[in-house]
Amino acid sequence: MISLYTMPGSSATAARIALDEAGASYESIEVERDDAGLNVSPPGYDELNPMGTVPTLVDDTHVLTEAAACCLYIASKYPEADLMPAHGSAEWATTIRWLMLLTNTAQAAFLRWYYPEQYTTSSDGKTAVQEASEAGLARVADVLASEIGDGPFLLGGRFTVADGFLAMLTGWGEEFAPGSRWSDDAVLARHYNAVAARPAAGAALVAEGFPQSFPS
Repeated sequence: MISLYTMPGSSATAARIALDEAGASYESIEVERDDAGLNVSPPGYDELNPMGTVPTLVDDTHVLTEAAACCLYIASKYPEADLMPAHGSAEWATTIRWLMLLTNTAQAAFLRWYYPEQYTTSSDGKTAVQEASEAGLARVADVLASEIGDGPFLLGGRFTVADGFLAMLTGWGEEFAPGSRWSDDAVLARHYNAVAARPAAGAALVAEGFPQSFPS
């Protein structure tokens, strides 16, 4: 059985959405941290994932980290769930493109906003880090909204693991000031709602602490 190591509302949400959409049997194991941000439970987790982050997906003896990689693995392991287009197709390449943008650029910018102290050695630099992160995320949001258009998904009417990933990131922006949240964009809000309307994905989002929907 697959084991998914996770924290509520973390990037493991994308992997959980993929697993639930695939109808996979798996166990969810919550990673707990102390006040200093050190992993304390389950014992030995940092040996399993030397970066100390979540998610970590364990399938038999195979250990996989990084949310986007976990999503692609799940889509490959459960092809009947149709979570990715045919390998090598133009739609497959497009989905990979957006998934990489979401993890390499958008997710990284969100993490800089939430943990600015990790990206500056100046005690006065945290605000500047957050401002730069918001500006970068606004550009990404514009690009994604333009791509989705009438959508409702990144590939039009077809849901992929990239859509679950995007919905997760849209939910992450709720601590931003009004006007800076991804959910303030009508297209991204509509995209989130389309993902959340799917029984498996929607239940996973709510269970992870994300909204049932956004005004759109």
